[in-house]
Amino acid sequence: MYVIIKMKFLIMHIIVMLLLINTSFAASLLEESVSSAAGVSQQIKAHVPPDLSTFPEMFIRDGNFNAVIVVGDKASASDVVAQSNIIQFFISYTGKTLIDSAKLASEINTLEQNIISIGSPCHNSISAQIMIDPKPCDKWLEPGKAFIILYYYKGYTHMVIEGYSDKGTRDAVNFLVNSKIGSLRGVNLMVGVDEPKAELNESSIKEKIEEKKEENITADIEKEKEKLISQLNERIANNSKEPSKTKENALIEQKQAIKADKKETNVINRILNWFASLFK
Repeated sequence: MYVIIKMKFLIMHIIVMLLLINTSFAASLLEESVSSAAGVSQQIKAHVPPDLSTFPEMFIRDGNFNAVIVVGDKASASDVVAQSNIIQFFISYTGKTLIDSAKLASEINTLEQNIISIGSPCHNSISAQIMIDPKPCDKWLEPGKAFIILYYYKGYTHMVIEGYSDKGTRDAVNFLVNSKIGSLRGVNLMVGVDEPKAELNESSIKEKIEEKKEENITADIEKEKEKLISQLNERIANNSKEPSKTKENALIEQKQAIKADKKETNVINRILNWFASLFK
């Protein structure tokens, strides 16, 4: 009986030893799989879609800026300023110049790169491609709201910054670069921007009224001119239908008028002379 118990204990001890050896071997294999060439252990991370909490690191590789900043081919001055503000932010963040990072939409030949696209699909064809051509192009946009949206494409990060107006887009860019690093969350961020509705003040209303009066006066003058020109043309047309008087005809008429005057004068003189003779 004692021998049987001792044999069981020995078998159990052997099993435990084998388990310990297997565990040690597995740990050794795991350590080798996560070691770099220099033998330094590194953390294994799953590649997941980007989140704003990782901005700006999502566009940094080996300490360098690894993306292009794109505006539309006919971008407004405001969008270009926004592009410049992002470039300045990354220069300050990396301490390095950003060579050839500012692009026009027509200069982008592939989406297989990290992209920061400024402007809505209405104004930037790269934004339209990233967002898969939304219809209408300003879908979701309205006054007072701008968006910062992240997209994940074949391992690359795309960011679209768009506003209802140029000012809205620029304000969204400024919000992004001025936010505390790591404070933002999510992949779709709406930013409230100041876009007051245009209102006419009293002076502008008066100006509009005066402009309207001037337009009406000008219209009346034009109508009167057209009327006068029409009448003049009509008179010219009528005169052209009458037979023209030559110089010779005018002289004949003048001589006839003189003869008629002389004849009338002679008749009057004869009557006066006859009447005077009655009193002699």
